Amino acid sequence: MSTIAIIGTGLMSKALGAGWTRAGHTVRIGARTAEHATAEVLGFEPGFVGSPAEAVAPADVVVLAIPFPAVAPLVNELGDALGGKTIIDISNPFDHLAHNERAAAEYTADALGTTKGLVAAFKDNFAATINAPGAADGERPDVKLAGDDPEAKAVVAALARDLDHRVIDCGALHNARFIDGMVSLMLILDRTYCDFTMKTGWRFFGIPAGVEGLR
Repeated sequence: MSTIAIIGTGLMSKALGAGWTRAGHTVRIGARTAEHATAEVLGFEPGFVGSPAEAVAPADVVVLAIPFPAVAPLVNELGDALGGKTIIDISNPFDHLAHNERAAAEYTADALGTTKGLVAAFKDNFAATINAPGAADGERPDVKLAGDDPEAKAVVAALARDLDHRVIDCGALHNARFIDGMVSLMLILDRTYCDFTMKTGWRFFGIPAGVEGLR
């Protein structure tokens, strides 16, 4: 089992934290304000609540579940504390990178000074779908991964499967720019066709059984 530090207390933090806690992982929450990270607010009992630096220190995995503009400053603030850890960037750039010339995760890599350990994942998964039923029926959205570090991708893939999601390896970290674009389109379609229920998502059909996963 992993020790996972989730930075942030938004909807995705709550969904991922609840799912991984249920799967037996230890979830530590890094938050600027403690009252936003109580068990009552989060919907699960975290193993620890404190500052981002305190949450990260003993963790194996760090999830950057904060808005894109805050990611690079936080990475710079944490500095060497992130060394040797698997880092999951779930942030989405939206209008901050209007032309999708680079992936949001590539800017995170710039702040880290390396792509080692960094994986873009859960970027196009609505929080409402993370722990939703339907895994056995193939109705849940895929979790797409992009990264340059095979070992880090294997760690993240295992964590996604612990939430009963199928994993799709999208290749190198720079391919996350395509996933970034999928998120914006997903939001448009969800508003247009589903009254913005945020229970939709992307699933890639036609993959033969047993060959999905890391390539």
